[in-house]
Amino acid sequence: MMTMQFKTRRLFVCLLSVNLLWPFAAFAASQGDDFNDNVKNPSKWGQDRLFGHGVLTEKNQRLEYTCASPFVPEDDASRPWVLTRFPYNADWEMQIDTFNNTLPNQNFQVNSAGLTIHSPRDGDTEIYIEMYNSHLGGPPARTGFNAQMVITNENVGGGDTGDASTTSGALRLKWDNTNKVITCYYDAGPADDYQWVEIASFGLAGSGGATANGDWGMSGTDQFSLTVYGYSAGMIIPSGQMYMDNFRETGGVTPTGGPPPEPTGRFPFAFPTNNPLLTAIINLTGNYTGVTPTFVANDHSRTYNMDVAQDESGKLAVMGMIDGLANTEGGNELSGSLGSVVTVNDKPTVQLKTSFTGTGDGIPATARTTGSSPAEITDMGGGSNAVAVTLNISAKAAGVPFRLKNAPVMFPADSSYEANLKKSWTIDLDISRKTIKNKERTVASAQLLLPNGDTIAYTERVVRYSATKGYLLSFKRGTNVTVSPARIDKKSSISIKNLTFVQQGDDWAPTGGAITYQFLGQKGTANLLDFVSP
Repeated sequence: MMTMQFKTRRLFVCLLSVNLLWPFAAFAASQGDDFNDNVKNPSKWGQDRLFGHGVLTEKNQRLEYTCASPFVPEDDASRPWVLTRFPYNADWEMQIDTFNNTLPNQNFQVNSAGLTIHSPRDGDTEIYIEMYNSHLGGPPARTGFNAQMVITNENVGGGDTGDASTTSGALRLKWDNTNKVITCYYDAGPADDYQWVEIASFGLAGSGGATANGDWGMSGTDQFSLTVYGYSAGMIIPSGQMYMDNFRETGGVTPTGGPPPEPTGRFPFAFPTNNPLLTAIINLTGNYTGVTPTFVANDHSRTYNMDVAQDESGKLAVMGMIDGLANTEGGNELSGSLGSVVTVNDKPTVQLKTSFTGTGDGIPATARTTGSSPAEITDMGGGSNAVAVTLNISAKAAGVPFRLKNAPVMFPADSSYEANLKKSWTIDLDISRKTIKNKERTVASAQLLLPNGDTIAYTERVVRYSATKGYLLSFKRGTNVTVSPARIDKKSSISIKNLTFVQQGDDWAPTGGAITYQFLGQKGTANLLDFVSP
């Protein structure tokens, strides 16, 4: 046998292969589907769970996987078997025929189809077996068989055949209740009756498996659930190139406890303002008072009292007074654009861009100022703080030019700056079940509380939970319900990928996820678990 490394469904690295002939065992009760009627039987199969553009369809007397256009980075479709479940306290087994004549020809292309056994206690724990066709790692494309055990979304071991050089195959899973072991088999040529070859075995009570072991925390009354799936990455899969057929199981029992649950509940997430490693989003709206630094000789510090407003796109506007300065009409009220706040190198940064025309101490003056400053406070020692700003100033006073280029300037950060530097924000996520058009669906809505105090409400949308990928959530174009009248906020968005959960009694607790957030002209990405209160 040959062993090679490559990525298959969920991009796991395949490891090894083991050969062992084992005849198919007989059980008293048997159920299945030969897909010959070309119609999905709702008494046997539940609602398909789709990710990207993958689709499962009963067609041509088989169950085909197709993908009309590749989704980035991958596509997936799974169909839950609902007629029976599989007991922890009794033997059972199942099998399905596979066919794969796809043509991956790019180094990022791979696809597979197979069976997945799910833990009833953890949506991220499963065992799957598949037939794949892969071009990952370079030519030539190769078919093979792969089995893996995943515990809490972490691959703990598996087996792989390497290049099996076949377009037809069969997959089999067998549960040994006495030893609490699932054994995985394949057949690379089922046309001449089944000749099963062991590829891996996994112990679910901590021992017994030849390939890997783990504690699934199950008891005698627990039941496994099953899905069949198709998967592809970067590929169009036409009809007739990839399908499954002749599914059968023996030892399955009447399901108890309802369908496999999808996590629901209300989940508040708050940005941890005390974590300097995370990208903050700041709001500088507020009133600022203080004393300006001295730039040149014979000048003097000037007191100021300025109101700053930051809009939803991060732009800054200023209005107020600076001692000794007057506008073109001779008044002491100054106003205009101050620049904007953006994210630079994962830090909120003020990019200054402002101009002045008027008088300074009665002398005609003009000035254009650009610069940048991370929105953070520098400890100057002795109990004083400052904000470090790099400035470019081009000015004239009574016709005499004055210039500064890339000049580091320390602005005193008095209490007004510290009070206005706001970076706390929260998102409250609500996931629930709802009947829509006579069908029960899982829906998600959210409320985003910005650092400036505005609340953005996102209406509910239908979502699907994948045992391997969790929830994929995207919230855009929410309604700012704080202002009157309420208006659509086009600049704020939140996306959450791979939001997974574990059930704790009647409640669900997040176990993973990545959040990307964008508002007030800034953006960041973080591990969602950093937003969970201890």
